[in-house]
Amino acid sequence: MGVRIAGIILAGGQSRRMDGVDKALLPFGDRRVIDHVYARLSRQIEPVALNSNNEPMLFSDLPAPVIPDDIDGFAGPLAGVLAAMEWANNQALPFTHIVTVATDTPFFPDNLVDTLRQAVADAPRGHIGVAASGNRLHPVFGLWPVFLKSDLRRWLSNEKNRRVVAWIEGHPHKIAEFPIMTTQSGASLDPFFNINTPEDIAEARQRWSAIP
Repeated sequence: MGVRIAGIILAGGQSRRMDGVDKALLPFGDRRVIDHVYARLSRQIEPVALNSNNEPMLFSDLPAPVIPDDIDGFAGPLAGVLAAMEWANNQALPFTHIVTVATDTPFFPDNLVDTLRQAVADAPRGHIGVAASGNRLHPVFGLWPVFLKSDLRRWLSNEKNRRVVAWIEGHPHKIAEFPIMTTQSGASLDPFFNINTPEDIAEARQRWSAIP
């Protein structure tokens, strides 16, 4: 079987710095943050699924299945990666890989999937592809071999193991560096700018209208 990749939006966070408001549902432009992220990812890969622990009906207008975490408590982004791996493996024609993006990062590159795929194309089987920009790693933007799901589940069984970078560093991986963007005004914008606070969403809305 050849390489088959499914796209996954990780939206399982607790949004603590947003007073518990799900960042995916925040108004953004003429839609919500999740709508822009879904559109951006679905232009690059099909199908796309959504990892969220929120009420699935909130996303009923998206043509994407909603996959909740299957680990008790909040285990962080890796729990979403694991849930997505299990979903991908259980399809009628299983996927070999998943590519993940964060729901709070609406400017991620339009060539993310192809660039991550190329980063591991010549590597031995089992390498993880990870995005970076400005020499900074963005570990939830990754291409993950689904067969690592059992290893990941064992890792997460220890409640001390939650850091995405720590798990990645324990496996063969390749880093794909993405350039910093330039807006119409000439300002720099990291394509992995993410929304964590009310100030961030205000800045993101302002920058959205300045993207070329």
